[in-house]
Amino acid sequence: MKQFNKTQTVAIIAASISIFGQFFYIKPAMTMPNGSEIVKYLNPIHEKSYLNEKQDRLIKKKSFKTTEIEGLQPIANKDVGLFATIDFDKCQDTTYISHLLSKPELSGISCTLPWRILEPEETNFNWKIIDELLQFCAKHNKQLILRISTCGMDVPEQKAAESTSAKGKEIVSSSDTPDWVFDAGTQSLTYTGKDGKPHLMPIFWDGTYLAKWTNFINELGRRYDKNPNFQSIGITGGGVMGSTKVVPEFAGNKDAYNELETKLKTSFGMNPRQLVNHWKYAADVFPKAFQKQHLNFDLDPPLPNRKGQDCLDEISDYLVYRYGERVYITRQNVKNDKRGFDDYRLLLKFKNDTLSGYQFTPAIGSDAIKPLLAKVTKNAFDDGLSFAEIPAELFNSNDQAIKDWLTQMRLHLGYQLVLQEISIPATVGTGKTLPIHFAFFNTGAASAKRLSREMDKGVPSSYKIQLEFRDAQGKTKALMRRTPATSTCDWLGEQINSSDEELKAPLLKPGKYEVYLAIVDDQSNEKLNYCRAIPNKPQLIGKDLLVGSIEFTSAQ
Repeated sequence: MKQFNKTQTVAIIAASISIFGQFFYIKPAMTMPNGSEIVKYLNPIHEKSYLNEKQDRLIKKKSFKTTEIEGLQPIANKDVGLFATIDFDKCQDTTYISHLLSKPELSGISCTLPWRILEPEETNFNWKIIDELLQFCAKHNKQLILRISTCGMDVPEQKAAESTSAKGKEIVSSSDTPDWVFDAGTQSLTYTGKDGKPHLMPIFWDGTYLAKWTNFINELGRRYDKNPNFQSIGITGGGVMGSTKVVPEFAGNKDAYNELETKLKTSFGMNPRQLVNHWKYAADVFPKAFQKQHLNFDLDPPLPNRKGQDCLDEISDYLVYRYGERVYITRQNVKNDKRGFDDYRLLLKFKNDTLSGYQFTPAIGSDAIKPLLAKVTKNAFDDGLSFAEIPAELFNSNDQAIKDWLTQMRLHLGYQLVLQEISIPATVGTGKTLPIHFAFFNTGAASAKRLSREMDKGVPSSYKIQLEFRDAQGKTKALMRRTPATSTCDWLGEQINSSDEELKAPLLKPGKYEVYLAIVDDQSNEKLNYCRAIPNKPQLIGKDLLVGSIEFTSAQ
């Protein structure tokens, strides 16, 4: 058989496509790709950037370089850091949870609960588990990431029996969705789980199911929308285990997975367009029910391969561009250091719009993965993550590799703001010009974004720098707030973020005043923790730190 070189092969492919095109209508405005473009299509190699033409946004790949400052400790702030993922059977173990939350390295906990436990009978709610988790979080000044599952958790039968509306009846199939939802006419599909037993999944786009689910989420919002101890509420109900995936996993059994996927297509009309429309509907339920809380959306494709990724692109575009920073994004089921371009493209795309995180599986702590943890960490920082959900048992590990990994993650997740320079004049005339210079360095992988509400959308905006003047008795005599020249949204890692301000000095009585600096949300008055780096002295971390003193003189 004759062998062709690369140039001849490209020419043959181009000629074949040209002949093939004669049988189909091609718009005159379109031009055929040249040979190099055809080769690129057949063997795609991603460039160092990705252009989403629909949103006109350039997505840049950038490697994050960690900067170590001697003596710097992790700087804890709301919504960022490490969260311990608690298994369902531990969610009511008060001793276990209290012990976890007492750990200073934790920002909070994460858990997924089955719907059937929370609403065993229609409109008869059991909020005990959530209430207790929130009480423990409040006690320890920590936060809760909560997801509600309607399929795939495989709730133990005795737990299901305790919460069903007919406590004495035999349970034929386990499900996270309450029995009364199926009794009302919701379509369903029985599948064999990893335990070899039958499990029941609702058809997520069934109208009866969606109506009951919407009622539940509305009630959840009425009860918890104003609770300050949530980090986020998961946007769930359209997939398995609080994720976007619509087909339950089968460990090592591809044939069983394919059989179930085929049945969903042939018997229940599942297709990509339906899934996009369904997820948009399901996702809209949450921002309407939760006006105050942040939400959390999983960045796993509903289906495998290209069609599933295209579905995810449209759904995530809809959510983030409509609701903005109200919706955090998470890549779930991270089990090793491997990732394809699509696994992190959306994280890079939305890193300027909202906070993002990883949810790790227990496999991340296995002996096989421990040598790869440095690569896992690099991936997380390159993706600009602000938080990570990590199996709770790893926080009790005595393995030094795990301890070092958790420390490294905590040092650079989110924003870690260090005040490296500040210059305040020794004296100033009351009411005269007050020159101020300051410089912050961010050792974290993400910037500090403040939520500014515009209609239904949460828009990232800058925090303000506050200068507080206290007299000799420690009483506040004046406050000055100023948006820095560079928005804190743009205080990226690996760079000095400096600002030179010419302020009008407050009208204070002549005398000496101490000056304290804070980074403030101007609407809520909440302040960020930050660090003041002083050469040859211990690092200071706090919300209001003393940065100098100034003598006010008469304006005349």
